[in-house]
Amino acid sequence: MADKKNSFLFLVYLVGLSIIGFLATDMYLPAFDVMRMDFSTDKSSISASLSVFLAGYALAQLVWGPISDRVGKPKTILMGLTIFTLASLSIFFTHQVSLLLLLRLVQAIGVCAAAVSWQALVVERYPAAQTNRIFATIMPMVALSPALAPLLGVYLLKHFGWRSIFITLAILAILLMVYTFTLMRSQSSGTVEKPKDLVKTNRSYFSLLGSKYYVGNVLIYAFCSGSFFAWLTGSPFFLKELGYDESQIGLSFIPQTIAFMAGGYGYRSLSNRVEGKRLMPYLLFLYSISLIAIYIISITMTPTLTILLIPFCIMALANGACYPIVVAKALSVFPNNLGKAAALQNTIQLGICFIASAIVSIFSKNALLATTIVMAATVPFVYIAHRLTLKGKESNS
Repeated sequence: MADKKNSFLFLVYLVGLSIIGFLATDMYLPAFDVMRMDFSTDKSSISASLSVFLAGYALAQLVWGPISDRVGKPKTILMGLTIFTLASLSIFFTHQVSLLLLLRLVQAIGVCAAAVSWQALVVERYPAAQTNRIFATIMPMVALSPALAPLLGVYLLKHFGWRSIFITLAILAILLMVYTFTLMRSQSSGTVEKPKDLVKTNRSYFSLLGSKYYVGNVLIYAFCSGSFFAWLTGSPFFLKELGYDESQIGLSFIPQTIAFMAGGYGYRSLSNRVEGKRLMPYLLFLYSISLIAIYIISITMTPTLTILLIPFCIMALANGACYPIVVAKALSVFPNNLGKAAALQNTIQLGICFIASAIVSIFSKNALLATTIVMAATVPFVYIAHRLTLKGKESNS
């Protein structure tokens, strides 16, 4: 019998767990305008469905973290994905925008159980020497979701209507649940052993916040993600206003995703020769100038999609290289509390994303300007977070 922890299928399963929340975020973006007309509502109400999802996705992780420690990762995944599946199926039948917003919140509460659990599964089922490589493999693959999800959403929208998007999400969740049952069977038969070096401790979330090094790396991850989610929220509207259709909006995610993956795998190839801490100042500089350029473009001209994508792809390249560095550094601080550390990291990240998304939603009547202002505003916060990591490293020395 093949060892599941080293199997290709298990790696695909981990990727599925890591991206299903992002699929639920991205797949329906090209359908925003169609949904607005179907629900006979305004742009802010539809874009609020993304903001509500991010809020639930951020906060519920703090609940699932302790639950996963108590009942185990597979049971936690099953509970969460069951909630997600039921909510996704219910959206298919809803005709009220208020109910849509409620069900999107329930979706988020359910699916974030997978986000909390997959990182801990990597640590539990792979040798310590392999975990960084597995994280480095999965994270760039996650970057495919912003490109593939909208494209799949466009296909489903054109051939089956926007409601089929949520049926597809339910089917994907069911497939992940089926594989999760095999993990539970292997646990009950004793074929999977828990590593002996991960001793459970009783750290609180507040004690995790006491580490400047942890908080600084998490905040870099959070604010870089926030600028990206500002774009996700605003781009379907301002690109529509600039004259682009749903297919073109969906295709616009391809070059930025290629850039993100190039950054991720580029860092992976350099990681054996150059330390991440040496690369960070250059990556943050690249991130900053790209966002400032996008803002200047938005206030000085009526831009084309190509002009906007050039600096945005530079930002995506920088983010793709940053993410593996800062996430690995943050989680390395608390190896015996990985579940809670991952949950708090994701909560902070998505909390910042929610704020960025909500601001863009509120000012969606001028979507391009609102989006670029929010993106540029993350720059000083990223540098403050970087200073925190340096101070935290000094205090730990």
